[in-house]
Amino acid sequence: MRLTGGLPDYRFCTHTVTVYHAVFRPEFSCRRTVLRGVWLDERDSGGADAIGATGQRYCFLLAPCGGQWPAWRPGGEGAQPEEDWFSLEPGDRVLPGEGPEIETADQWRAFVPAAVPGLAVIREVAAKRLDGQVRHVEAQTEWYKKW
Repeated sequence: MRLTGGLPDYRFCTHTVTVYHAVFRPEFSCRRTVLRGVWLDERDSGGADAIGATGQRYCFLLAPCGGQWPAWRPGGEGAQPEEDWFSLEPGDRVLPGEGPEIETADQWRAFVPAAVPGLAVIREVAAKRLDGQVRHVEAQTEWYKKW
């Protein structure tokens, strides 16, 4: 990301991802949010051990906020019903592209990186501000075994 005229330049944010946030109490629900106009950087790391070849994948997600993009509302705090908003929190899951709906706790338990290609679990989230406003949110995932 570069600054153009003192503001962030997000023209390379052209990816689409689906973010999943599950809540188990009082009953199971899963908020599915499709984010368009984000940057998703997926990195592979390979090596070898006594058993053979190994590999891991790590993801970095940059999601612009406000203006033409949805507002970032951590945990949905302060979100209005008619507002276009999203939340990213540690433990949420992110999938490149437009992912399926998750409607039951059983579907959620099966929706894991080991079973779903490209799926990752968010480990860390950081809001990046400019002039006192959140301009974008960065999320990093755990390294997870790829092969």
